[in-house]
Amino acid sequence: MFIIKELRNRNNKDSIIFNFHSYSSADSDAVLKLLKQLGYKVCPDELSRRIDHIHQRGGEVFLAKQDGLVAGCINTYIDIRLAEGICGEVVSLVVDRNFRGQGLGKQLLHHAEQWLIDQGCQELRVRANALRHGAHQFYQSEGYLEIKTQKIFSKTIDKD
Repeated sequence: MFIIKELRNRNNKDSIIFNFHSYSSADSDAVLKLLKQLGYKVCPDELSRRIDHIHQRGGEVFLAKQDGLVAGCINTYIDIRLAEGICGEVVSLVVDRNFRGQGLGKQLLHHAEQWLIDQGCQELRVRANALRHGAHQFYQSEGYLEIKTQKIFSKTIDKD
């Protein structure tokens, strides 16, 4: 399904049309490029596996295109925890560096929020790397409150 939203470029008042839609395998290379812009190197097979897992767990990946070019993406899913209950999560919001400053991040976020609300979520959460101060300001400007600071611990399991 395509949803068309018109955004005004703050720099020159020209209308820029972005089409929002769910991820398809044809978008793989563009999503890999977006992830690389944030410093994440993912191979195509791994991206495909991740997308499959996201869908199997009821999540979604949305893309914004302008004139056929992928300009940004965002990932949503519904998380449930024993202590915190059910919460819609927004992760992996990336806007291509060539499209930044045009309001696209805000539109992707609103699109993802609406999808989560349509899924029945009454609380939404965003996680942002502690080093991404611009992202923190962006989410706060969109009504998100910083509620917790955590450390993440990781352990790699050998498959031998």
